[in-house]
Amino acid sequence: MTVAPMSAPSDMIGDMAHDRTPATPLIGRVRELEQLLEAAGVTNPAARDVVLIGGDAGIGKTRLLRELGARARAAGHRVLAGHCLDLGDSAPPYQPFSEAFASIADAERDELAARFPALGPLLPWPSSAPGDGVERAELFASVVAGLDSLAADQPLLLVIEDAHWADASTRHLIRFVLSHGFHGPVHVVVSYRADDLHRRHPLRQALSEWVRLPGVRRIELEPLDDGDVVDLVRAHGADALDSDSLLAVVRRAAGNAFFAEELLDAGLANVDGALPETLADLLLMRLERLDDNARRLVRAAACSDARHDYSVLTQVVGLAEDELDEALRSAIDHKVLTRVGEDSYWFRHALLAEAVRDDLLPGERRRIHAAYLEALTSGSRRGPAAEIALHALGAGERETAFLASVQAAEQAQRLSGYDEAAQHYEQALTLVDAASPGLDPVKLVIDASSALVTSGRLLRAVELLRDHLGQLPPDAPAEDRGRLLVAIGDTAYYANLDNESEQASLEAVTVVPDEPTELRAEVAALRARTASNRRRHDEAIEWGERALAIAEQIGAADVIADAKATLTRVMVRTGDDPEKAKRGFVELVEVSRADGHVLGELRGLHQLAFVNYNAGELDDAEDAFRQGMVRASETGWAWGPYGFDGRFYSALICYMRGRWDEALALRDVGADAPAIPDASLAAIALMVHAGRGNVDEVERTLTMRSLWRHEISASVHSTSALIELHGVAGDLSAARRAFDDLADLQVRAWDEPLFSGGIRLSALLIGQYATAVSVLERADHAPLLAQAAELADFSDRVAAGIHPMGPEGVAWQIRVHAEHARLRWLTGVDVPEVDELTDLWRRAHQAFIGMDDPYETARSATRLAAVLLTTGGEAEGKQLLADARATAERLEARPLLTEIGGLTRRPTRSDIELTPREREVLEQVSAGLSNGEIAARLFISTKTVSVHVSNILAKLGASGRTEAAAIARRRGLLDD
Repeated sequence: MTVAPMSAPSDMIGDMAHDRTPATPLIGRVRELEQLLEAAGVTNPAARDVVLIGGDAGIGKTRLLRELGARARAAGHRVLAGHCLDLGDSAPPYQPFSEAFASIADAERDELAARFPALGPLLPWPSSAPGDGVERAELFASVVAGLDSLAADQPLLLVIEDAHWADASTRHLIRFVLSHGFHGPVHVVVSYRADDLHRRHPLRQALSEWVRLPGVRRIELEPLDDGDVVDLVRAHGADALDSDSLLAVVRRAAGNAFFAEELLDAGLANVDGALPETLADLLLMRLERLDDNARRLVRAAACSDARHDYSVLTQVVGLAEDELDEALRSAIDHKVLTRVGEDSYWFRHALLAEAVRDDLLPGERRRIHAAYLEALTSGSRRGPAAEIALHALGAGERETAFLASVQAAEQAQRLSGYDEAAQHYEQALTLVDAASPGLDPVKLVIDASSALVTSGRLLRAVELLRDHLGQLPPDAPAEDRGRLLVAIGDTAYYANLDNESEQASLEAVTVVPDEPTELRAEVAALRARTASNRRRHDEAIEWGERALAIAEQIGAADVIADAKATLTRVMVRTGDDPEKAKRGFVELVEVSRADGHVLGELRGLHQLAFVNYNAGELDDAEDAFRQGMVRASETGWAWGPYGFDGRFYSALICYMRGRWDEALALRDVGADAPAIPDASLAAIALMVHAGRGNVDEVERTLTMRSLWRHEISASVHSTSALIELHGVAGDLSAARRAFDDLADLQVRAWDEPLFSGGIRLSALLIGQYATAVSVLERADHAPLLAQAAELADFSDRVAAGIHPMGPEGVAWQIRVHAEHARLRWLTGVDVPEVDELTDLWRRAHQAFIGMDDPYETARSATRLAAVLLTTGGEAEGKQLLADARATAERLEARPLLTEIGGLTRRPTRSDIELTPREREVLEQVSAGLSNGEIAARLFISTKTVSVHVSNILAKLGASGRTEAAAIARRRGLLDD
């Protein structure tokens, strides 16, 4: 006998791999079963759908999948099953796939190991040797190929159950399997507990991404109808229940099949019985009917969600074989445990295991963990390191827990499971005082920080490194201090903490001896990067060449790639041959990929993309960013340096090119995304919401604003969206505050008073001022004009410091002056000549056409049309508006549609009827008089003049006084 070993299917679904038919009929799930049978190719062999099936705990997912397995087997399908385990931080990466492959015959496993060596880590010994680790991309591709191979002779159904417990690496692999088509008849079903998916649960957002993949459908199991619950109760032999007792079970079960069965099995069908307040109480009542040995067995089993063989269980429970058999039989009879597969057993429902585990006393739990530890570490075969760490920690064996945690971290890294590696390393650091002499604590903390960086938790990594540096004794070796300083400098650089990165690099220069060592080369490469970031090009070149010389002398490939990337970046920024720079980055990508240097490859793709981006070649830029995003996902660097940038800038380009829904889809990365990357992607989504006028989104930014000081792109893009949203809401003061807050942040966090994003933000803010003047009192115009002049001057000073200025910067700089001229035109103050105003908006319109930015092209076209419609270019203006409206409708850009609507509703002369007094007021308005001056001249009150002016603007369809005068002259409403 075994208790769910790794080499056999486990949990309730495990018996799908064996010839076992469900004992009771399936009740209340006919429709869902038909959907599953079709998608799994049982009733429709041509189907290739993937099914995500969710529902609350106990709702009937397992029973439905058991029926699916029985039907699929009967139809000649091979059925494989794997389960995600509730092991928390100790979860081994890719557990359900390991379990699924473990269930096939030994000969087939050996054949798979020979054909697809990368599958080795997922196949049990002796099918394959552990090896030195594989790249994630190769592992993932081999899983797909292996499943295809198994489906060569018969259709294959792969069931992955309890995905709500999946670790990050497993989720990545599931996503890969779902998104890659199979050549053969492979069908996949993934189940999860819907009631476990709280707002921040990592699977919640993953599901929203998965369901958008082609061929993926989602089924949510709803509670059973009362009639179905009655049928279920009767199917379980409860025909003798009276109507009151039956009604009590139906009411208390609330459509949950498991609850109904528990009520019956716990003897609580009696309407007078006191129902426990919590399900845990209800579940634990079942244990009270077990004998001592059976309770001992169940409590031991509950302390580990891992699957152990019979010898381990015997040691842990401490029973003789016949006693263990009897205890097992009792637990099964009382439906605490259930038979899984041929000779394996596990809890009938995971909730039972949770309830039992939580009910254990601390001393009892510690003794059980100690027994597991002894069983897993004695003899010739040791258990998995993550499991040993779990039980050693629970048993208070800190030294063993430390060693096992480090081993688990290293094993996770070999599988590109960086999230899990970081968790294991951090656990090891909490136990470092129990480590054996000879430990290199600096290496351990740097390894931990590296795993954190790769998993996207850069600030956590910086904090960890800072803390360890602060704890170094004064007489610590200079090399230890230097290694930590370089690690801090690198990590701070990736986290955009430029001041801290530079400070660490300066200190490292003084600490690390100027000798031809790899550490000194790393110091020089860091200095080059920090100088390049501050555009101190000569200094960057000097340090970059130093780093390159040392690295080439000692053969440090990683430093060579780093230094070359920095030197090429400087070449781009100083305006030298951009084609040469592109070739340099392409070479860096190819060499890094050949050397297996992921960071160098991703950095090369990142900087190649930016050469194209800054040149306005968005197709090539997006292609490079997308390559980076894919490679990052394949190699486990999705949140790491340069890896995340591929996704972020792909989303940004989607926004710029009017693929707004695609930008939102790229933002949808799951609740387990690190905070700063999540805030950056949220900024792109916020710009989409701004374009669509979703002002309610402003409140959602409150929780992430504290993160903006750590990420310049998140702060700039979020602020641009806030300026727009506050403008749409009519709150110009809030729009200006958003700009000022960002300007202050730029100085405090990055020492950048003249930041490049300020050009775009200045244009947006002045544009909001111009749009608002038509509803403002004339006295409110002067402050806006003064602020607009200040913003235009600020923009000019920023532009003067950027060499060379890319197409995007040029477009927004033109837009600044076009918006400023529009504001002056609409307020009638320092009014620009018509030709000047028209020329500015034509240039802005053409610049955004050149950028392939449909939204800003449409906004520029709308504002150019407003001038043309006023000054005689009606035919061109109407065509511009028609084109702009088509874009706005496609993007669902409601504020722009409102602006267009205001222009297209302008009356013709025959529609304009002004009263004699309104004509008098219009004459004075066209002469540039204020409301007070008009009142004095016409002997009426200022308030009356204001009312007349408002009526005139409305009748003419004008946004301001100057525009009203221009329209009136064009329509012949004024005397020459």
